Amino acid sequence: MPVADIPVWQQAANERREQIESAIPAAWVLPPGALSFKNSMMLPHTTGIMTKKELKITECRAVDLLELMRSKSYSAVEVTTAFCKRAAIAHQATNCIAHIMFSEAIIQARELDKYLEATGNLQGPLHGLPISVKEHIFLRGTPATSGLVAWKDNISEEDALIVKIFREAGAVFHVKTTNPQTLMSLETNSNLFGRTTNPYNRNLTSGGSSGGESALIAMCGSVLGIGTDIGGSIRVPSAFAGGYGLKGSIARLPHGGLSGLHAGMEAIIGCVGPMANSLADINLFCKVALDYQPWRHEPSLMPLPWRPHPVEIIPKRLRIGVMWHDGMVQPHPPVLSALQHAVDILRSAGHEIITWDSTHMKETFKWINNAYFMDGGDEFRDFTDPSTDPAVPYMSFMYDTYATKRYTLEESWRMNVEHDRVRKLYAEQLRSTGVDVILCPTHPSVAAAHNEARHWGYSAVFNALDLPGVVLPVGQVKKTHTWDGVGIGKTEPVSEMDAYYQRLYDDGPIKYEDAPTSVQLVGERLQEEKLLAMAEVLDVLLKRHRKGVALAESIDNL
Repeated sequence: MPVADIPVWQQAANERREQIESAIPAAWVLPPGALSFKNSMMLPHTTGIMTKKELKITECRAVDLLELMRSKSYSAVEVTTAFCKRAAIAHQATNCIAHIMFSEAIIQARELDKYLEATGNLQGPLHGLPISVKEHIFLRGTPATSGLVAWKDNISEEDALIVKIFREAGAVFHVKTTNPQTLMSLETNSNLFGRTTNPYNRNLTSGGSSGGESALIAMCGSVLGIGTDIGGSIRVPSAFAGGYGLKGSIARLPHGGLSGLHAGMEAIIGCVGPMANSLADINLFCKVALDYQPWRHEPSLMPLPWRPHPVEIIPKRLRIGVMWHDGMVQPHPPVLSALQHAVDILRSAGHEIITWDSTHMKETFKWINNAYFMDGGDEFRDFTDPSTDPAVPYMSFMYDTYATKRYTLEESWRMNVEHDRVRKLYAEQLRSTGVDVILCPTHPSVAAAHNEARHWGYSAVFNALDLPGVVLPVGQVKKTHTWDGVGIGKTEPVSEMDAYYQRLYDDGPIKYEDAPTSVQLVGERLQEEKLLAMAEVLDVLLKRHRKGVALAESIDNL
């Protein structure tokens, strides 16, 4: 097709993708046939691009890498180069990168090595650690488009506060990761960057809107990522790709310096947060961010330092409220199985389990869906005009389903009253039940097939309530994950959305082959440290069980 006949938005998309692909060194390009499998997780081990040492480096936790660089076992250049290589592999497998900074990262790492050699000191608590950044977060000299063609040339003149903090702490930024058109999506897909896929199964999504981060971190192309969440955008991608992710309370972590539509909206406010492959690294992110005292730079933040909360000081016997169903959409068998497994091992360890009443979920979900589009979706539609940047399928669904009413000023006041009412209901439920933490799904399904994710009730409600939530992995989809196999029968649909999700599972677990399973823990507002300590209790139990199963299988194979 002649260039003149190609739509302007398509030309912009082609140019952006060529920029990304051309920034990958020829030696790091995957060999022919490497992408012939649905599951890409072993590519770094099988293509010959990475050395054994580089594979070992990229499979370390951030907290361990920092100590290894401190002791000079690894140099910052070695660590950065290893992650740049693995990020290049991850991108070719999943389309997870929006902007590449490999050369700049290695130059920065070299300067950090020189600094350590000359002074004997680290530049800061993140000295030499490669960190990935979600695309719409400002990083000086890079685009922040929010997946919009209209903003393709929007170059950030300064760093977001979280980037500034981490840069001063010695972090190295090697890539920015993809986010979807407008950001308001459970799938990372845009005309500008294309679709990001799940490394465990490319027929599935890595989630949204931090889906580039989740795919990259799953493939160990980054050890720690900066994501954002206004309805599940850290937690859902983390769940879909088998990682760890934290949505903190509003005003707890630095949030200034993001591109996005509806700037200035305060009915519902998003959060910056960490995505990683361990809870230790989630804690590291939060501690470094808050040790900087960011409230001195961003007045809307709570002046609340990070307060270490060792597992030893939480109650020996936790009281855990389990939400099996949000009253709107029944989870699929793999999700129910993961939840049941978590319940079983917690109960075996002596913790008290009660059923969490989900009565108030539906009205809270209705409130937040109205809050997202109080202008009737006008601003979003302006930026996704069919002639300039056509709405991708998910945005078309959002417009047709939720962006249908424009609210008056007086109606927005009534919305504020309703918001306060539902928050009080949950506060009273937490108080009266005495639960320490809520255990629940993150989404009705594991990683959804492309264009099929629709319901965010299990995540967005906790944005409306401003309660912190953390996601941690449990296992993977099994052939036994049928309705009968998990021992929890399929219920009668309570809504059209419920019936829709039941139809999605008509083909059974084969459709979701290799997809990770996960659970979400939700704590009290501004109690992120306590929430992570309780998550560690469950995480340790899950790892101990997996280790025991692996040992038993190895004995059986003798």
